[in-house]
Amino acid sequence: MGRKAKKETPIRVRTTPRGRRGTQCGEELQQFFTCMAKAGSDVNSACAKEIASLRMCAATAAKKPRVINTINYHLQRISRLMR
Repeated sequence: MGRKAKKETPIRVRTTPRGRRGTQCGEELQQFFTCMAKAGSDVNSACAKEIASLRMCAATAAKKPRVINTINYHLQRISRLMR
């Protein structure tokens, strides 16, 4: 007549944030879209400044190293030790 042990649910961590994720070049992209809407058919010459800033932002964003989230690795390691 002993009590049955409850099976513990594994700890889970959301790796992606809820809601909308911001882009690194969001402002530049918004400026480019606004310029495209105003320019109409002549986008290349009218929006040259916005295109250049968007390309520069994309180039610098590609060079930045990505931050690796290691919390799931550590949680799995700890859960193995707790067994």
